[in-house]
Amino acid sequence: MKKIIVSLLLIISFTATAQFKEGQNFCDESKDKSYFPLALNEKKIFWADTYYTEIKKGTKEIDGKVYIEFHQKWKNNTVVKLYLREENGIVYQYEECCEQETIRYDPNFLKGYTWNTADGLGEYQILSYKGKLKTPFCKYGNLMVIQANLKSGKYKFYYRRGHGYVGATFENEVISCVTPTFDLD
Repeated sequence: MKKIIVSLLLIISFTATAQFKEGQNFCDESKDKSYFPLALNEKKIFWADTYYTEIKKGTKEIDGKVYIEFHQKWKNNTVVKLYLREENGIVYQYEECCEQETIRYDPNFLKGYTWNTADGLGEYQILSYKGKLKTPFCKYGNLMVIQANLKSGKYKFYYRRGHGYVGATFENEVISCVTPTFDLD
């Protein structure tokens, strides 16, 4: 069950895409206004008692559509692949389990909008576009907050314009966040 939860949460965090410009501080706002920028080259993310690096690997054609392929390499060297594409501002994820797409985000979604994953196991809802999150590295405001309703519980995922995924909470406790480095010594 834990593996399923982690996989679903990884799917959501695919948008952990931040590309920092020269001179830009890790916590600074980006000029890119997308909550789900797909310009990632590399991003580091803490998750509970482990971590992973998300790396852009190139593109892959699936069913005539071109997706950006991301690899999430975990501390234990496990690699999870994600396939994402954007069309008309809508971000799609190809779900291998079901051989179909899930809409990950549409800029026309309003607060309260709800949608499901392709496999029907997850339901997402936009809770806010003015959320706040404090991590060990940054204090964020004006975040989009998506609640993931899963069999294991309700998680909240936080996204910042121009940065994408910045963190997650479970039962109001921070369980994940982006980090500038894994070297905390």
